[in-house]
This record gives sequence, structure tokens and C-alpha cells, in this order.
Amino acid sequence: MRIENQVVSLELAKKLKELGIKQESIFVWEYYDEQCYGVKYIPYAVVPDSFNKFQLYSAFNVAELMGLLPAFIDIKRNEPFNNFGLHIQKMSALNIQYIARYVSDTIAGENIGNPHYQLQCNMKSFSESLADCLALLLIRLIEEGLFKHE
Repeated sequence: MRIENQVVSLELAKKLKELGIKQESIFVWEYYDEQCYGVKYIPYAVVPDSFNKFQLYSAFNVAELMGLLPAFIDIKRNEPFNNFGLHIQKMSALNIQYIARYVSDTIAGENIGNPHYQLQCNMKSFSESLADCLALLLIRLIEEGLFKHE
């Protein structure tokens, strides 16, 4: 499997950096001359001491993103419907689709009519790449103020 398929996309790597996620990962996206390599950015493994924060973007893999995502979130309202745990699914129809979301630990099943289901619906992310799916979820948590990173 190619590295590009194991790490977050360049677009999402840029967004995570923009949101202030600490740039610490095994892989990075680095700019290369398009005439020489045929692409503008390529991912590769990096030695931490050589990490240049201006030209590189952390290409987080699934394990690193799982370490960044909280295991659960507490919205601090609507008790006992305030705790939501991380839930990941791998689905297949025409292609593999990953779904990551935070699900209420109080609600059994997916009762869309329940008003407390709203957070679960808002916190879903879908992608053919598990790394991108998790990155999208992390971005949404940060943007909605449900996760504060260091």
C-alpha cells in the first residue's frame, strides 16, 4: 500500500496545521519541484530534527489521529445525554466507506426522533480513507469548540 493511502490527505493536513494541531508525526507532506517529480507534494518519513514547519505538513496516520481524538466528549448539558463515545464503522456498497462519529452512551440504537441524537448527527464524518475520515472528525470537533488541543 502506498504511503498516500495510509496518511491524511494534503488538503486535510494543511487544515489541521491551520487549526493549530502540533506538527508531530512520522510522515510529512513536503514540497518538491513539479518538473522533477511530477507532483507538488509527496509524503515521506521524517526524522523529527529535520522537520521544517514552514515547508512541511504533518501527514498523520490513523494511529496518530486516534491518539489526537478524544475517546469521548462531554457536552456539559442535557444530562444524562451529555457523554458521547467515539464509534468507527467500515461499510461497503460499491466501495469501502469509513464512518466516524460520537455516539451517546445513554441512547440505545440510533433514534433519529430523539433530540439528543442531534450531536451524533452533527459529528459524523465519511471518507474512503480512514485517516481522512478521522481528520475530518477532529476538524469538526475543533471548529465546533468540542475539543481543545494543546
